[in-house]
Formats: sequence, structure tokens, C-alpha cells
Amino acid sequence: MSRQQRGDSVTRLLVVESGAKARTIQRYLGNDFMVRACRGHVQDLPTEGKEGSKAMWATADGELPAPEWGFTKGAEGIIRKLLADGRKNGVNEVLVATDPDREGEFIAWRLAELLGSLGAVKRVTFNEITKTAIAAALKEAGDVDIALVEAAMIRRLMDRLIGFRGSRFCRSWNLVSMGRVQTPTMGFVVKREREIEAFVPIPYWEVHLQASGIELRVQFDDGWRDSKGKTRSDRTGDSRSAEAAYAALEATGNLTLTSVVEEDFKKRPRPPFTTDTLLAAAGQRLNWRPARVMRLAQQLYEAGHITYMRTDSTRTSAAARQEVRSYIEHEWNASHLGRGVGGGGGKGVQDAHEAIRPTRPQTREPQGLEAEQARLYALIWARFAASQMAPSLWRRLKLAGEASGWSAAGKTEWRTFAGWEAAYAKLVKPVPQVPPLAGAAKGDTLALDECELIEDATKPPGRYTQHGLVAKMKAEGIGRPSTYAETIRKLLDREYARDEKGRLYATEAGCTLWENVAPCYGTTTDGIFSTAFTAGMEVQLEHIEGGETVAAQAWQEFADHFNALHSAALERKKERATPRQLAYLQSLAAQAGTEAEPLLVGKIIEELDGEAAGALIEQLQPLTEGKDVPASEKQVGFIQRLAERAKLGEADACALVSADGYGALTGGREGTASALISALQERTAGQPSAASPKQVGFIKRLAGRAKLDEAESCALVGAESFATLTGGREGTASALITALQQRLKKG
Repeated sequence: MSRQQRGDSVTRLLVVESGAKARTIQRYLGNDFMVRACRGHVQDLPTEGKEGSKAMWATADGELPAPEWGFTKGAEGIIRKLLADGRKNGVNEVLVATDPDREGEFIAWRLAELLGSLGAVKRVTFNEITKTAIAAALKEAGDVDIALVEAAMIRRLMDRLIGFRGSRFCRSWNLVSMGRVQTPTMGFVVKREREIEAFVPIPYWEVHLQASGIELRVQFDDGWRDSKGKTRSDRTGDSRSAEAAYAALEATGNLTLTSVVEEDFKKRPRPPFTTDTLLAAAGQRLNWRPARVMRLAQQLYEAGHITYMRTDSTRTSAAARQEVRSYIEHEWNASHLGRGVGGGGGKGVQDAHEAIRPTRPQTREPQGLEAEQARLYALIWARFAASQMAPSLWRRLKLAGEASGWSAAGKTEWRTFAGWEAAYAKLVKPVPQVPPLAGAAKGDTLALDECELIEDATKPPGRYTQHGLVAKMKAEGIGRPSTYAETIRKLLDREYARDEKGRLYATEAGCTLWENVAPCYGTTTDGIFSTAFTAGMEVQLEHIEGGETVAAQAWQEFADHFNALHSAALERKKERATPRQLAYLQSLAAQAGTEAEPLLVGKIIEELDGEAAGALIEQLQPLTEGKDVPASEKQVGFIQRLAERAKLGEADACALVSADGYGALTGGREGTASALISALQERTAGQPSAASPKQVGFIKRLAGRAKLDEAESCALVGAESFATLTGGREGTASALITALQQRLKKG
């Protein structure tokens, strides 16, 4: 029918990312707008064909690379439908309203390119999905922020370069991938694992007393010292002293007060939620993992209940603050109003938009929410309301006493004014509001209700929870609100870490990644995967967004730095045989039996360097012809490249020859590895293959003789690096060999 199904009007198309958001906004805008969803990224770096195999793209000086952006899954059909519906409905203006962050700006840029034929394209942003916010955003429609787009481009170019080359590099250790943020994040988990392993518990003893509902502890003259030299007088390292105190107090049964002190103190509210503090609070209070919290927050945002949930800002709008203050005064009276707390900027804070808060602060319990959505909304509402409320007032009673030559001390607390804590009344257990002991004075005698001897030892550092790991990422300045949950998901999916009862454990693969592979790219304190370098790149991206750094220059510096470190890593790899080489070598030696003994004399396989291991493998292979041996490292590497081109994971690829995985493939001409190579080659026929290691090695030698570096050599055939050369007779590797040989002949 068109014209919005004959409701007529419609001259403007507004595009958002999700269907839920589109439905909410359509209700606000009516028939003058056609609101549609693009379902997230519509184009990204290519993943198919020749372009899909590239780790990086050549570029002219002073410019960013210009790859051929490829459609994401299903996106081409979405764009075709948007164009068709736009023409049917007479659209002459396109408003792109994707998320108000770096990735949202990148999506907006691609949509502007793809939908420009419908009419003028404008960018609109809003931090909350309310009628007022959308109306204001439409009035301020502008252009796509190219600085934000460039930052997004460089982020994905960096991740592509590290991901492609680093991931291929780490496969020699039988690992799946490396990543700019995921690898240093894994480092936190591994370091904590090693701290726990190295921890030596220190025993101690305590004596606990209960009197009139107050816990006191015996104070020892020989105060116990922890591993850092801190003294605690309520502990002792002398079991005999603790046993003597316990026996004396148990026999006496009472305590004479030597000091009674009462004092007032305040507890102040915290600023409204940022992404990381929301993840922490939901983890602590609700025991929810980050992925679950972000999914529910996304739903609340798209339904118009909260502001944008990916933020590191604690700033809130004056109108929202006034609205919640009115609610507070009406609900609890003016005495509960405070000065308001927002919090200052911290490490890596961009402050691009508001904190996470309710869009309608006077609505404490919105209608129509599912149970989990309601619980998260209640937490967000309470945090925002509390930020505008007065401190809570508390009173503390501190007691000290003596019996049979032993002294003890303790304290108790109760609340005298709720203040901001009233906002959390429905979320927490009730707290004491009257003292357990009234009118106590120095010289009074307290009957001991309980006396307990405690024997314990210091505990190792706690394992990270998922939200605790997010807090560590935030503190170290790596990752962004949009990537915290996704980074942890990758570590779990790759089996570098495992989550057991809410605690993160580093697996053997995760430890290998951080302790054996990452150091090949520089030390863990200043290398490409160090926290300092990763945090520095986040700052660099922020400077690009703000126009303080030239994007092309930043990209070139990063690419040069990484490529230099990658070349050094390849050389370091030769210094020691990789686990995959060693496993293959040991299998060959076992299959060859006594025939291998002359070749192994004087050699310790585990101590061979990469070149020596490779040479020994070549000597042993002829001795195992016709025997059932594992696939060679070269075969597995070739299979992995073919599987990538065929877009098959390890399990799906190996299923073609009924093998359980790459480690189960057999070598030799009749082995399953050879059969799998043939099967994958059939699937990828017509697709360009990567140049073989022998081709690349030959090219490097020719380039050295011609006195050309990598970039100069590859420029002869229009490639940007050796890694992007294609194999086969018609490939760029073959063409480059010919070009270099001709150049050497000319002399």
C-alpha cells in the first residue's frame, strides 16, 4: 500500500538500531515519520573474498585506509527494504538516530552513505527515549561526527591487525586468538592465579565475646603482624596466649567496662551509575553476570525507561535532578533532600553523555516490566534518587572492658536518620535503629553471653568475579563501557578462563596466552599487550574523537609499531620450539622407533629451538612413511587457513573427515589431514589463498638482495604487506617473485 499503509503523510525516515526502540519512537512521532530499525552494524571490515583475508590495507601518506566495507549478515536485505519502503512512502529526508557513542556514529556514517539516494541525511542523537528528548534531538539534527567515525575506524583497524596476525601467531601454541583488550584483561586473571598459588597462609588466633548483643574481641599485647607488617591487636600468633585468654574469660563470665564512648557519623550517597558501577552493584546485590545486566539494561533503555546504558559519566540533567527532588520532598519531606552528588571525572572518562538514570524520575515502579527488568530498574532508580538525598546519620557505641587481666574491645552501630538510605528501603534488609545496650557507663559489669576461641589463617587474594574484573579494567583504563561484558564473554568462550560459582579461574590455555605468547610482543609491562600500552591507545582514540590527534598519523604510528613488534615476535618464536612442534616431533620419534635413535643422540627435544626442531622433523618424516602419525604443524596451519576461508570452525572442518579436532588428524599422503585439505580446497575453489611460508621466505630473500623493504616490495604488485600476498599461479606472491627477479636481472 505504501504511505505508511495509507495513513498517508510520511516524508521523513528515522533509522535506529533495534526494533524495540523503533516501536517506542514510532508511538511518539506519528505518521509524519517512518521509524525503522537497521539491526546494528550494516557494514564493517570485509570478511569474505580477497579483502576478507587482509589484516590491513595500504594507504597513502596522511590518509586512513579505505577498505571496501562489506555488509554484515542480513544487512544488505535490510538496506534494500529501507530504500524500497522509503521510495514508496515519499521519503525525502533521512534521520539517522543510532546510539550516541563511537560505534553508533560509525553505523550512522555507513547508513548515510547507503541511504543518501532518498534525500538529505541528518544525524540525530538522544540520551533517552522520551517524547521530549526526541523532539529536542530533531530540532538539533546535524551532520555525522567524522572525528568519532575516524576513532571507530581506527579501533576496528587496530583490532583487525592484532586479531588477524596475533591469532595466527598464537596457533603454534594451540590457542584460538589474541586481542588488543582481551589479552591484557586475561593477564589480570592469570596474575591473580599466580598470586593465589604463591600465597603462604599465616596462622592466627582470636577470642570473640558476646555481651548484650555486642561483639567484642580480646586485645593481645603481642599484636599479630600480617605479611605486609600491619599489626592487629585483636589477633595473636601465640596459640597458648589465646587459649589462656579464652579459659580465663570463660571462667569469669563477665567483663568490667573501662571505657564507653558514643560518637555520631554520616554515610554519604554515591553518584548515579556509570556502566562499570552498575555492573558492580548488580553483581554484588543481585548476583548477576555483566552480560545479563547489559541485556536487561538495553531492554529498559529501548522501552524508554532509562537513559543510555553505555557511559562512564556521572553527570545528570538539571531537569531530571529537579524532578526526583520533588519526588523526594513529597515522599519523605524536605529533610531528606541533600546537596546532590555527581562525582568527578576519573581515569579515561569521556563524559559524552549522562549517567544511567530513570527517564521519568517520579516513576518508582513502572508498569509492564518483567520481574528481572523491574529489579534492575529499582536499583537504578534508587541510586539516582539517593544521589540527591541527604547523608544518613548513624551513632556508634565503642566499648572497652577488662576481666582476669585480659582486655577486650568492640563496637555497635545503629541508624538515627535514614536520609538517602530510604531510597533503598525496598532493596535491602532492615538495619538497627536503636542501640542494643542503653545507658552503659564506665565501671558497669557486662555478663558474657558467649565466649569463642577462633583458630584461622590468612586467606589468599580473592578470585575475580566478572564484575570485579570489569572494575579492574576500568581502574587500569582499558576497554570501554560498550566492551566490558563482551571482553569477558570472549575469554570464557575461548576457554582462557572459566567461571565457577561466580569466580574466574585462569585455564592452562589462558596462562599460556599471557605468560608464553604475549611476551613475544614485548614485556607485559610495556609491550603491545601491556596494560599501559592498551590504556594509552584508549586515550589516543579519545584524542582523535576530540580532534586533538590526527587520525591518519595515529594509525600509521600504531601500524608501524605493531608490525615491528610482530616481526620481532616471529624471530623470538624461532628461539624455542612451539608446543605444536614438540608434540609432532615426539609423535614422529615414537613412530620411527629405533630408527630415530641416531638422529636423537645428544638432543633434548624439549630444549630445541624452532629451526632445530623443524630440521629434525624433516629428517624423521621419511622414517614414518606409511605409519599412523599426527598431521604436521604445516599441514594443520594450512588447514586452519583453508578453514578460515571456508568460514568453518575447527569442529565443523574436522567433521568433514570424521575427526574430533585438529589434534586428531593423521599425517601422510593417506592421512585425514591430506583428505581434509582436499575437501577444503574444493570448498574454497576460486577464492584466493594465502601465500605459502616458502613463497614468503623466498620473497624476503629476493627483496633483501634488491634492497627493498616490505612496503616497497609489496607495492610492486599493489599489496600492502607480505601477509596479504595471495598464493597460486595467478596470485600476487607469484607475481611479486617474478617482479623481484626481473628487477635483480636489470641490476
